[in-house]
Amino acid sequence: MIDWSGKTLGRVHIESMLARGGMAEVYLGTHTTLQREVAVKLLRNSYVDDPRLLERFELEARAVAKLRHPNIVQVFDFDTIEDQPYIVMEYISGPSLSKYMEALHAKSGRLELPLVSKLLNGVANALQYAHESGVIHRDVKPGNILLSSRSHQIAPGETLPLDFEPVLTDFGLVRFLNSSRQTTIGQSFGTPAYMSPEQAMALPTDGRTDIYSLGVVLYEMLNGDVPFEGETTMSVLLKHINEAPAPIPGLSHALQKVLFLALAKNADDRFQEPKDFAAAFSAALEETSDTSTVATITRILDSAKAKRKPLTGLRRYWRQVFLAGILIALVSTSLLFSGMRTSANSETSTAPPISDTPIPIVPVTLGPTGILQFQDGNAILDQAILIAQAMPAPPAERQYKVWLVNGKDRLPLGILHVDGKGKGQLTFDDSQKQNLLAVYNRVEIMIEDPDSNPSGSAVIAYAYELPEAGLVYLRGLMISFQGTPEHVGLIHGLTRSAKLIDEAAKKMLNDNENGNEAGTRENAETIMNLLVGDQSPDFRDWNGDGKMIEPRDGYGLLLNGDNLGYIQAVYSNADYAVNSPGASRNMIVNGENVKVCSQNLARWAPELHDHILTILNATPLSDMDQVVKRSVDLANQMLNGVVSNESGKVEPISDECGVLVAYEYTYHMADLPLLPVNPPDTATAISETVTPSQTSTSSPLFIITPAKQPDGSLATARPATAPPGQAPGKPKPPAKPKPTKKK
Repeated sequence: MIDWSGKTLGRVHIESMLARGGMAEVYLGTHTTLQREVAVKLLRNSYVDDPRLLERFELEARAVAKLRHPNIVQVFDFDTIEDQPYIVMEYISGPSLSKYMEALHAKSGRLELPLVSKLLNGVANALQYAHESGVIHRDVKPGNILLSSRSHQIAPGETLPLDFEPVLTDFGLVRFLNSSRQTTIGQSFGTPAYMSPEQAMALPTDGRTDIYSLGVVLYEMLNGDVPFEGETTMSVLLKHINEAPAPIPGLSHALQKVLFLALAKNADDRFQEPKDFAAAFSAALEETSDTSTVATITRILDSAKAKRKPLTGLRRYWRQVFLAGILIALVSTSLLFSGMRTSANSETSTAPPISDTPIPIVPVTLGPTGILQFQDGNAILDQAILIAQAMPAPPAERQYKVWLVNGKDRLPLGILHVDGKGKGQLTFDDSQKQNLLAVYNRVEIMIEDPDSNPSGSAVIAYAYELPEAGLVYLRGLMISFQGTPEHVGLIHGLTRSAKLIDEAAKKMLNDNENGNEAGTRENAETIMNLLVGDQSPDFRDWNGDGKMIEPRDGYGLLLNGDNLGYIQAVYSNADYAVNSPGASRNMIVNGENVKVCSQNLARWAPELHDHILTILNATPLSDMDQVVKRSVDLANQMLNGVVSNESGKVEPISDECGVLVAYEYTYHMADLPLLPVNPPDTATAISETVTPSQTSTSSPLFIITPAKQPDGSLATARPATAPPGQAPGKPKPPAKPKPTKKK
């Protein structure tokens, strides 16, 4: 391959080579538009003869580029040059877990169990998000897990800083690399030491292959070696298929049980979702003599068992037939390593229990069924929009009725109608203009009789409940925060202040261009006081006219006295939500976006403060034109963000997004995905009269008797339409603030 060091590749100036492998080379570069360090992976140019491979590469890279998760390396761009495909990715300066453990084990060291748990949770969260997005990694191994820290440069083998995070990389590359050769039986993707048995046998795989590979990684972290080693690739693969891993000396029974469940030979016998694997390990790690803790572990393991399907005699027979044929083919066929696969049938999470009745929930493998979003209608968060994406029609003579729930309090949103493709929308506007997120934390879609007979039974088909720990911080962001003088939600206080600053900046520019020095200073004073807050020494009557512009609540954007300021407070609450126990994927992904936007504001606001201070101290203002214009640009940038790359839109990335993008993603932190509980296409879900005693573990139903329904006047159901100029699913920005007042 060509050495690209010192050359420019698209928008990236290549600095130096980082690594070279059999299939690709990795360079360190600087993105000339984003002005950030990036990693560039160039793939071997052995694909010229088949143009379909370049199309496959684009499809794979596009799917991976959509993944936005704090534990997944972000893909920025992809293209080809001189028939060589390349991908531009986020640069992580830390070592791989492989290099870190190699140095640690050389000193006879081992990772402490709390660090192992944090690593496992981070990678499991990344895989859970990828699987729910339809992407399977298929090459989970320590070499593809990078260690990152904001506070320290991580050195192999040295003590990990408290804020370290694992970051999963190399999604999507080797499926493309191997696609032209994945045509005969016996060929497979992956790295032999970490391959699942189904990968070793070249059988169809799904997300559970990643769980097995992660189990191997966990085994290596705990034991210092992988469970299966051999002199040849074939011997390693045969051990994955036939041999049980040896128990790890000194490991507790509970942890050993979790590990062996992840390493089950049959995918149906493993954890079915990465989050279940991580949760079981965390619970086992915390195991004490306390019976409630033991019960928690048992419940998690039993839940995993409930999700597994029995291996029938016919399936065992075909497994043996596949094994015989594939092992013969493997002897004469080269293996292909490292890859991912896009899955059309991603695993779907199950909803939490919604009844005290001890009836298990059996998950149904479906695509994303839909989502409920809270938005601003006639008041803040008084509107709920439910968008069905892939929901089967209800049984004959039944209907879907949507409810918001909080304990025993239930609010009917209306009837959801879906078309032949499973799509439909329902918009609910609360006639009392109450903040719905302040009252409700759960959505349920019931299969009910059209006459809504209160004495009849109803089946919960889909449900989702916001995690309690994270909900506290969501409500601080969007409903009420005790630290603000008006107890306004933090994102609303930030947005209101940013709008007032932008408005005052435009007036300041107009006054300056018209030679109105008094007006220029007055608007500069307004901006300063809104920025610094009423506990700052910079909050004062700058122009000495005896009047001071009232900054509404005086909380400020920047830290002042006991006030965190809106920027830091928004960042902190988003961060608390992201790291709260049981945080949802929407909380994590969208919360990270809010944090990025807050960090941008934390850089721009002090710069604006310095420019405004220069204006306020200048005498006269005749030389302040450029400073005024820059201040206006900064105020606009803080509110609206700025486009810094070729995407043509403001994105939640460094140096781009501002308050309005933060506002949007804050709302999306509270999105409720519709998870199947008893979908209507299960055998018993269409039964007209079913009671708990009639259900079985293979097809359970939650039967409830609804309380007397409220007056229908509250539910103004209608087909969901977005306000003019607003796309469905995007929160409407708050109304323009009222003008400031003089004191």
